[in-house]
Amino acid sequence: MVAIDPDLKSVAVFCASSIGNRPELSDLARALGEHLADQNITVIFGGSDAGLMGVVADAALARGGHVVGVYPEDTFSRDVRHHGAIELRTVSSMHERKLVMFEMADAAVSLPGGLGTFDEVVELLLWNQLGIHQLPLVLLDFDNFWNKFLDLLDEAISAGLLNSDCHKYLRRVTDPNAIIEVLELLINSCE
Repeated sequence: MVAIDPDLKSVAVFCASSIGNRPELSDLARALGEHLADQNITVIFGGSDAGLMGVVADAALARGGHVVGVYPEDTFSRDVRHHGAIELRTVSSMHERKLVMFEMADAAVSLPGGLGTFDEVVELLLWNQLGIHQLPLVLLDFDNFWNKFLDLLDEAISAGLLNSDCHKYLRRVTDPNAIIEVLELLINSCE
């Protein structure tokens, strides 16, 4: 076990509410949940038992981890709400869900996902750029999923449309076991 930075107690996890068609994504989500729990880091997630969200939460719970689900009650059916031994916080909207997750977390990790995941990643980066918070983000990658997103950011920087500081709090990794070390480096660079 690595020595954990005392500033890193909780991590928001962004990921899909579907499993996708690549079994490796579930393996990656499971490894992330297990690793965070093994390091005694609280997992903050979207509150659903569906898809990769459910895989991360279940893996952390199976290792005795503390898991907080932030669930937009008026947006989704209660049928997909996680019913495990999580701390559940209900909110009224997707926007409020992001706000609560950002406020509770010391850092964030994003697995591959769809529009909801992209929304969370982009809003977090925007809030960093606006100075609303300084929340480090690691993109946990599989099969170069995040490369085109990072290329898009670089293209916007080249076109003078985006400040290059957007990379200050952002890193890409492929190994879930490297996440804590990378997040700690980002946290320390933010101080």
